[in-house]
Amino acid sequence: MTAEIEKGFDDFTKLWKNEFPGVIADLDAHRAIYLQSYSRIASMNAWRASVLDGKISAGSLEFFAEAINDALVSHIWARFGAWRSALMSLRSCIENTVYSLYYKDHPIELTLWENGKHRPTFSEVHTYLAGHPEIEPLAASPVTGLAAIKGEYGMLSRAVHASAKSFRMSASMHHVVFWTSDATSLGQWRTRERHVLTALNLLLLSIFRTHLQGTQRRGLRTAVANLLSSPLRNRAKTELKINLPTS
Repeated sequence: MTAEIEKGFDDFTKLWKNEFPGVIADLDAHRAIYLQSYSRIASMNAWRASVLDGKISAGSLEFFAEAINDALVSHIWARFGAWRSALMSLRSCIENTVYSLYYKDHPIELTLWENGKHRPTFSEVHTYLAGHPEIEPLAASPVTGLAAIKGEYGMLSRAVHASAKSFRMSASMHHVVFWTSDATSLGQWRTRERHVLTALNLLLLSIFRTHLQGTQRRGLRTAVANLLSSPLRNRAKTELKINLPTS
């Protein structure tokens, strides 16, 4: 039995090491897509450097730093063609971003979380943000990003639990798939990532809008503008009083 397991281990290792370079080489042909992804993630880092660092507690900022890490991990998994893992990391990016915003307002609960005594659900945090004084007056406007965040979280949760065939990596019980350069899967991940990072940026705009109004933080405003459609930029201007220059 031990010899059989060791042989299986060696064969398995050889299999994935042989498949891996080919998948990466195939996906490298889509450099423009991955460059756009990296640009979207850079906007999150711009938020950390330009606004959040020094304005929210260290504990809540750590959640945001982890959210950036999650986005980068998703990007890397997508470079490898590990699509389900990439989507799972996107869900974690949502969680850590909204928890950062929640715990910046709840220092006692943050201390309890650090002691393992506070674990709010995503639904609870989403409900809190919907009633946030900077969000509630905007009602159901798409400029808050909250509706999109909720929708993406639900979809990505199905990926986490593989509760839909479209999210599964293995097509059958007889064929294990670790990564694939399938163009359809790349397009699906690209769409989910774009929607998630756009929605998170809208949420941050809504909550921290006083820090971006007028001529403040042009670099950050430009980084965010490049993610948003023209209608969303117009909404940010009229509803949030933020001018988002595209260059």
